[in-house]
Amino acid sequence: MTRTIIASLPEARAALAAAGSSGVAAELESPPDAASIYGVLWFAELNRALVAEFPALPFSLTVDCGSRADLAHAALVEGIKRIRFSGHPDAARALQDIARQLDAECMVTG
Repeated sequence: MTRTIIASLPEARAALAAAGSSGVAAELESPPDAASIYGVLWFAELNRALVAEFPALPFSLTVDCGSRADLAHAALVEGIKRIRFSGHPDAARALQDIARQLDAECMVTG
């Protein structure tokens, strides 16, 4: 698996193309606090565009939501399957429960 931090559609495309030519799955990650900086919908649309453009290529996209539980929840609702959260432990437990229900993953840091 190839892990790449991405902050744009061209970077994500390049990472997926490189992973595809190597025959490995790509693990795309946003920069820290990206949900606050770029917005959840930006990453949701990026993810949808990549799924449409690379339908046969296995990849994951992890969006860092920092300590913002509202953005973490919105990311899950928008279909992002992997999020990173560093907020309050009670919020983290709730987000992990929501993620399980949506067949997603909430990684708790900090």
